[in-house]
Amino acid sequence: MTLLWSIRRLYGRLLFMSGIVAGCVTFFMMALIVANTLLRFFLNAPIAGTLEITESLLTMLIFLSVGLTQFEGGHIHVVLLTDRLPSALQRASRILATLLGAVFFAWSSYAAWGFAMKSLAMDEHEWGAISFPLYPVKFVVFAGLMLLTIQFLIDTLGALSGPLPNDADPTPDTETM
Repeated sequence: MTLLWSIRRLYGRLLFMSGIVAGCVTFFMMALIVANTLLRFFLNAPIAGTLEITESLLTMLIFLSVGLTQFEGGHIHVVLLTDRLPSALQRASRILATLLGAVFFAWSSYAAWGFAMKSLAMDEHEWGAISFPLYPVKFVVFAGLMLLTIQFLIDTLGALSGPLPNDADPTPDTETM
């Protein structure tokens, strides 16, 4: 087992835990929406702030999941042209794509950090039926983008060093996680 493979598996565990948190957020959103619907229908007493809360939770759900999706190879791959290239050019295009992904999401992470810090400094709040701070959600956006950036870097190193042991089956081994 190579060092890169060990790092990837260990990092995959972190991403898996992020996915567990995203799953819990999904369950909480579902429970909140169902409770709100039932209370509105039967008692004409909806839960205040359901819309605002679910907006923020949806943002958290999405950004907590993107790194794991990249780790599992779940993002859309358009291979119409690259499948017809010689293997050396396929590898080069994979290296370029993952490197560009790392650069783009590193820049996005940097920008998200700035937005989160600005939100914290001005104590930005969501205003609606209820009021709550927005900066925690913005820090989750930063964290999710940073996790994705690191996964793209690992994928780039993997593409540079050759195929990783699970390139044929990118799903993480959840039994050993």
